[in-house]
Amino acid sequence: MKNILFDLFQLILKILDRLFPKTENTIIFPLYSFNDYKDNRRFLFDSLSKFQEIDCVILFFRKQDVTSSRHVNFYSFKGLVYWLRSRYIVIDHGTSDIPFSDSLDYNRRKIINVWHGISLKNLGYRIKDKNVLAIKSEFEKYSSMICSSRLDFLAMQSCFRKSKKEMWLTGLPRNDLLLLNDSQIPNDLKSGLNWIENKLNQRKMVLYMPTWRDDTFHNPKFDEHEITKLQLLLKSEDAVLGVKIHPNAPPIDFGSIPTLNLSDCPCPEVGLFLRKADVLVTDYSSVWVDFLLLDRQIVNYCPDISNYKETRGFLYDYDLVFPGKINVTFESFLKDLKISLSTSISSKQIRIKHLFHAFLDGKNSERVSRKILSIL
Repeated sequence: MKNILFDLFQLILKILDRLFPKTENTIIFPLYSFNDYKDNRRFLFDSLSKFQEIDCVILFFRKQDVTSSRHVNFYSFKGLVYWLRSRYIVIDHGTSDIPFSDSLDYNRRKIINVWHGISLKNLGYRIKDKNVLAIKSEFEKYSSMICSSRLDFLAMQSCFRKSKKEMWLTGLPRNDLLLLNDSQIPNDLKSGLNWIENKLNQRKMVLYMPTWRDDTFHNPKFDEHEITKLQLLLKSEDAVLGVKIHPNAPPIDFGSIPTLNLSDCPCPEVGLFLRKADVLVTDYSSVWVDFLLLDRQIVNYCPDISNYKETRGFLYDYDLVFPGKINVTFESFLKDLKISLSTSISSKQIRIKHLFHAFLDGKNSERVSRKILSIL
């Protein structure tokens, strides 16, 4: 019975969407809950909300997250009207971000995909054994995408096969947070910074952020001997190991090391973690590309790099674009981490920063907003 009602509701939406007039200055940001109010969509929404000529709202799936006039519950008359009349929809993964996306008339919509990072690994058409028809059907629905530099522009074009006009060289809105003064940070994010500062208690933070892997066998793991050595180094440097695991990845056992689980932070904004990190440890996660903006040390640890190259693959020669050494063994990683805690960044890292970031002014959100205004 539930399935019948769901299909009927979807059919009604499909019919209404083809009849309902669209409003040129209406933009919706569909989010499941307030926990998704982050990254590029959060900072772009904050920027667009300043322009009076634009009617932009967050379309929440959950009623309890509706706390302001710019928050609308999808399962309400007002929410359904916004869904039906909005010409522009902002997403950061795919059309699955949109409620009842299969009922949309995409010929009458402009889907702006702000994505969720600067990719290093293969995406879309670059993935092996891809379903070309499914990818083509999905990507053709995106009217615009954003990128951070000329290099990222070319990489995203090869992954999504978008025209030059459809690719906007603006920088990523979420990276504005890394360049703001403390006084410019929104109040809700300041509470997150305060939470981290209280936990650190004036100690250094080594931030560990590994990427998600397709197979659990190659997920990061440390034996007791490695844990002991890492713990001794952290203690000697008066440092805390801050850990942020990918939401789709299983937890990592750090044994006796007292870690700071950043998933418990009241604000899930990754930029906050990066701002407070003295050193970033990662593997293939593109978070290190964002971290370049802070001119701090980045350490690599990827013992499974041969397998990763074989299965997923990279958009670039990883040894060339990574600003430091590629550490395959734990001993090499530990040595590199110790050095990073007492030295400054290399000239190569500065060059890599300019390769991936065309803009260093903290105004990426404004640039994307201006692009949207220009096409209204």
